[in-house]
Amino acid sequence: MDAYEIYAILFLLIMLFVIMSAVLSRSRKKFAMPDGKAVYGDLMAEGKILRSRRYGLTGKPDKIVQNGKEVVPYEYKSTDAVRPREGHMLQMAAYFVILEENFPGSKVEYGILKYKNYAFRIENSQRLREELFNVMGRIRGNLGMPEPNHNNPGRCVYCSFRGTCSKKLIK
Repeated sequence: MDAYEIYAILFLLIMLFVIMSAVLSRSRKKFAMPDGKAVYGDLMAEGKILRSRRYGLTGKPDKIVQNGKEVVPYEYKSTDAVRPREGHMLQMAAYFVILEENFPGSKVEYGILKYKNYAFRIENSQRLREELFNVMGRIRGNLGMPEPNHNNPGRCVYCSFRGTCSKKLIK
């Protein structure tokens, strides 16, 4: 191999690297993926259940990205939304609590909630945490039986109490 061929191969490898970097960058932006190293994933493989023993919470974020001391949970929803849904916000709040316990010394300042059409940065705020603990208290105060939402028949479809509920809206 002469010097010309070596330079040509090096040029092609560099171009391939540049193209792959651009494609990965576009893909990362499309899915609103935070920068950093993926340290956990449940999107394509079976991720283990993460636990907060202190608060009795469990969860499986779709992805966890770590960048230095910063840890960011990422949750993908296959539906459209123009604003974050309340239940998904509480799910993210639970992830914040779980990650703070599982990644001691790390900062969990926000998470990414990605819907098909929009991505939202969810801040790990005191208000959101208080709302999570309030809902947890109500659920646990009812011995695990959440207050039913009988204004939305669609919720009956997937309700685990549907077989025994006397107020179900769908037969």
